[in-house]
Amino acid sequence: MAITSQRAAFLSLVLAQMHAPYRWGAKGTPVSKDGLRLFDCSGLVTWAFHQVGGKDWRATHNTDRLWAECAPVASAADLQPGDPVLYGKPGDPDHVMVHVGAGVVVGASGGGSKTLTLEDAARADAKVKAFTRVAYRPDLLGFRRLPFVS
Repeated sequence: MAITSQRAAFLSLVLAQMHAPYRWGAKGTPVSKDGLRLFDCSGLVTWAFHQVGGKDWRATHNTDRLWAECAPVASAADLQPGDPVLYGKPGDPDHVMVHVGAGVVVGASGGGSKTLTLEDAARADAKVKAFTRVAYRPDLLGFRRLPFVS
């Protein structure tokens, strides 16, 4: 399947946020004093999707909603760049990353519900970052596809 223009723009936005600080519940705002947007894992996905013309899911979609409402992808072999990869317990996904190709995932990571300040994020190395394999966490649940239209 070809990469759509909306999917390519989504990936570009996700990658442009590399090193942006993590903050629990952040969906692209506020902006740090350095001009970087703040994100949690689902906030990065929903913000970038909205920026490229997708629905504004920021108020309603966290990892469990992304799991429930996005189309399933059968296996890692079927992943396309831009597909969400979810982690957590069966029936309770708690983390999402974005597949960018060659098994690499990017997303807001390293934080958690106690990461509420930029100082918390710095101590935990919590930020938008890359991992070189889809199963970088042992609790990989599966894969989904955002509803790109163009």
